Amino acid sequence: MKVVAPGTATSYSLDLIPRFYPCTTVVVSLYNEADREVTTPTSTYSIVDGIMKVNFTYTFVNKDRYQIKITDTALDVVYRGIVRCTDQETQDYKITNGIYVYE
Repeated sequence: MKVVAPGTATSYSLDLIPRFYPCTTVVVSLYNEADREVTTPTSTYSIVDGIMKVNFTYTFVNKDRYQIKITDTALDVVYRGIVRCTDQETQDYKITNGIYVYE
């Protein structure tokens, strides 16, 4: 799971370990689970020391959850995961922040 912050900065960079290393361009697909829309922002990537860094531009909506799928041009899945957008500090992110739990 990746956590991103909403705001005016709409350029994002995700570091991930891919299923395989593509030798062609990649396509990033973002599925917003709230409104059930699929968006394919333009993206670039680089691989440094085995870590794939994917850069793309998108406007995330606070408190929404997205499914991210990165494919190569042959439509083979390079990476699949979840992206959560929150205004919490990403290092201290808790899915239950501010929710009281009865014991």
